[in-house]
Amino acid sequence: MHMARKSSAAFTLIELLVVIAVIAILAAMLLPALARAKAAGKRVQCINNQKQLATAWIMYTVDHSDQLVANGQVDPPSAARQIWVQGVFFYPESNTNSAYMLDSRYALFAPYIKTTQVYVCPTDRPTVTVNGRAYPKIRSYALNCYLGWSGPLDSRISSAYTIFKKHSQLVARMPAGVFLFMDVHPESICWPYLGMRMDRESFFNFPNSSHNRGAVISFADGHVETHRWTDARTVAAQSTRYHSHDDFSPGNRDLVWIKERTTVRK
Repeated sequence: MHMARKSSAAFTLIELLVVIAVIAILAAMLLPALARAKAAGKRVQCINNQKQLATAWIMYTVDHSDQLVANGQVDPPSAARQIWVQGVFFYPESNTNSAYMLDSRYALFAPYIKTTQVYVCPTDRPTVTVNGRAYPKIRSYALNCYLGWSGPLDSRISSAYTIFKKHSQLVARMPAGVFLFMDVHPESICWPYLGMRMDRESFFNFPNSSHNRGAVISFADGHVETHRWTDARTVAAQSTRYHSHDDFSPGNRDLVWIKERTTVRK
């Protein structure tokens, strides 16, 4: 009798298989939810990064009598002329020297932001490849090229459109809002500025789309949002020459949306 009771208390093979099947079903149900929660956490972190960038941008204008922080090209990076941050990812040295973002001799944002982590989207690739060699990725965001440009204008940026120099200009000319920083596609980011070809239906820089087919974008009024792209060409960002900065995309509604928030014609 004792042996019979002991035997009946054990799992049968069928019961064990049923338990395993139930666990597998529960895991299959939970994994997508966990993936969504992980993606949401990364999106929140990216939003927080851009809130800090937007705050630094606004604080700079307050500290400098309405003047927008300098933006543009400094090539090669130099202490002779400061902009918000420096570094051109096409050149290997810019991918390793965090001084171009954290040292006040180079970066006007250096007094406001003290760590490179703020400049990196958590969905970005950990490395960037230049001339066949991998380097740590130290920046994922770029600043609207029509805000605070200083020095000679990039010939690919239309001079027929307004380069804003003061914050008060934005309030008067762009009541619908102008974007500041955008999460850039990891293969397309290069200069500290995000280029926009206002005079043609073409991408200069591709926006990121790793946040559920969208990018995180900050605006001059300080708010940050995630914008989901609607055109498959924007999401795919298919290019064989990202740094030619001229990828034709006719009729792309995403390009129209970005341009409406970039600048206005003079």
